[in-house]
Amino acid sequence: MDGCFCRLIIRIYGENCDPPESFSVNDILTSLSDTFYDRFAQKTLLFFVENGWDDDYGGLFEVLKSNGESKAIPFRRVMVHARQLFVFSRWAKLTGNNKFSAKADKIFEFMISAFWDFENGGWFSKLNLDGSVQNQTKDLYAHAFVLFGLANYKNSLDRKTAHDWIDKTLTIIERQFSRKDGSFCQDLSGDFVDLSPQIRSQNPHMHLLEAALYLLENDKQNSRYLTLVNRLLNLFESKILDSENKLIREYLDQSFKPKLVNSFIIEPGHHYEWAWLLNWSDKIHKSKKYSTLTKTLFDTGWRLGWDFNNGGVFDEFDCENKQVFLSTKRLWPLLELIKVLSVLPSNSHGDDLTSALTIVLERYIQPNGTWVERFDQNWCAVDTTMPTSSIYHMAMTISVLEARKTKK
Repeated sequence: MDGCFCRLIIRIYGENCDPPESFSVNDILTSLSDTFYDRFAQKTLLFFVENGWDDDYGGLFEVLKSNGESKAIPFRRVMVHARQLFVFSRWAKLTGNNKFSAKADKIFEFMISAFWDFENGGWFSKLNLDGSVQNQTKDLYAHAFVLFGLANYKNSLDRKTAHDWIDKTLTIIERQFSRKDGSFCQDLSGDFVDLSPQIRSQNPHMHLLEAALYLLENDKQNSRYLTLVNRLLNLFESKILDSENKLIREYLDQSFKPKLVNSFIIEPGHHYEWAWLLNWSDKIHKSKKYSTLTKTLFDTGWRLGWDFNNGGVFDEFDCENKQVFLSTKRLWPLLELIKVLSVLPSNSHGDDLTSALTIVLERYIQPNGTWVERFDQNWCAVDTTMPTSSIYHMAMTISVLEARKTKK
């Protein structure tokens, strides 16, 4: 067996492991994927079941410490609840664990009672810890995740009561967030006034596409879902994507030009996410329309985001000055890299996928299921608290890895 693979197995499984004489890259990837799955399902999720809920006021904590205590954050977001609704719904189906389905039901009920605006419609973005509305803002990013969470809740656990809430949420997005230029408003006031008319942000559109693709995948004859998917894909290709430089800027002005003070920022992790979504779209439509663009966006994210000296993915890159802008390394960009590597041809990136998974299990995800959220460039931990929104990225990545194993 190759020496580097031997060292990898020892680092992951311990000094007393007894690996077979012959071990392929796929064997290594399967072992790493299984370890990730087990840590998440048996440790991380149970840790959140025990510690993630505020028994005093209700609702999920925003950030936890490794000892199970919550970090003092003066709000709670519907986005976090929607992400965890997806996670516990999906994992209840995968594992049959009744604790996970009970947690999903609890989150769903709290979301409806606490975050829905029963006067005007739509979902409030933030609450105070006592359950009162912190402000009336309703943002697209949150609505996209609510749509995704509700759809997973309905399909994974056969909760038909979620259907009407999916329809209500999608109606609000279509009628209130929609702009004439094909984009959607970033955030609205309580009575649906556009609060950021000069900004076109790619991130909420990306996650709205994610929700729309999931809806379409589970109801392929639904013209409403297909229309939304096509609208978002066309918007991305024609206005969001910098086709000349093959990159995605985080923020554009109302004419989709890079003229805002922060238009120079790109996030490699979002290039991986877009690449994976385009690949998913091709699978749903049984086409290869986006195969070249998928590879191009991955290449851009890899070239500008991967730390070729120390490993890991940098958080932000300055595309104007062509240099790393934020050299810290959060967990989620590396997880998004693993997702897209899992759907690219294995003969060209098998070793990269192995390296990325090894870093996740060695550096970030601890054997007890807790994790380090952020490192600096030289792998010194700079944030050891755990944003509860991050388990969404873990759950998505493990789902993709499991699908990859099924194909082998």
